[in-house]
Amino acid sequence: MASTSSQRRAVSARASAARAAASGVGAVRRAVAPAVDGLAARRLRQLAERRRATGATIRPDVDQAVFDTVAAIVRGGEKLDERWQSLFVEAFQHLYDRDLDTLPPPAVRAAIVDQFHRLYYHDPGTWRETFWLGARIWKCPLDLWLYQEILHEVRPALIVETGTAFGGSASYLAHLCDIVGSGAVVSIDIEDKPDRPKHERLTYITASSTAPDVVERVTSMAREGGPVLVILDSDHSESHVYDELRAYADLVTAGSYVIVEDTNVNGHPAFPEHGPGPMEAVDRFLSERDDFVVDESKHKFHMTFNPRGVLKKTR
Repeated sequence: MASTSSQRRAVSARASAARAAASGVGAVRRAVAPAVDGLAARRLRQLAERRRATGATIRPDVDQAVFDTVAAIVRGGEKLDERWQSLFVEAFQHLYDRDLDTLPPPAVRAAIVDQFHRLYYHDPGTWRETFWLGARIWKCPLDLWLYQEILHEVRPALIVETGTAFGGSASYLAHLCDIVGSGAVVSIDIEDKPDRPKHERLTYITASSTAPDVVERVTSMAREGGPVLVILDSDHSESHVYDELRAYADLVTAGSYVIVEDTNVNGHPAFPEHGPGPMEAVDRFLSERDDFVVDESKHKFHMTFNPRGVLKKTR
């Protein structure tokens, strides 16, 4: 009964916000403020109960109502006054209490991770200002660490990278090959940027990654033997990524990976304006193939630019 009642209140709050939107942001805030205050108070009571009885869970319907109401306010486009800022900061501080021995429930975990993900992704001073030995490398450092683990696990003889950009990631991969003692990198891009880093294990190809002659050249390199790892990070449109998957997935050896970069765009959870992209290509590809699976263990750092993008070949 309590769950049904809280759901009705949440629905009512959202409906009130929608009706008030036509009369301006101030009216929206006046309509949702009582619901926010009530839900926030209830949430804090539940958190207090959790402290007294570790292991209790927070009701997901209450969480969703809070998130929906906050979203309605933020979409108003005005800066929050100090009262709202204080409320939101306090609510986020209580989303996950450090004195608890268990992880927060999935809805709370997703809220924390997704908000930090958006902050990190849309801040121009984070991944866009990341460098490897002086070369710009447009990657999340958490994902770069996972690459190190994958190279140690797979020991690829050949790494195929589409989308070279500044060459930082190709150089990083080549140096990892030095560390593990084997492997070569071929990196493909339609643009030839000057001053890309050079390495004896690294070959650059200037062309479209899906051009038939390029695919044939890379296929010939893969035939030389040994594990093959493929990383797709060029044009992020759904159609192009899907074409790359079709072109290169069969080169991947059993136990190795094809990694589809930037599946986080198009609202997963970043850059919602992007349109169908890598994630949608992955979904299409996996619907047609049963020899690749999403390696969920590669989500262990919570935030990745490649959610559901690390695909392991099973056979």
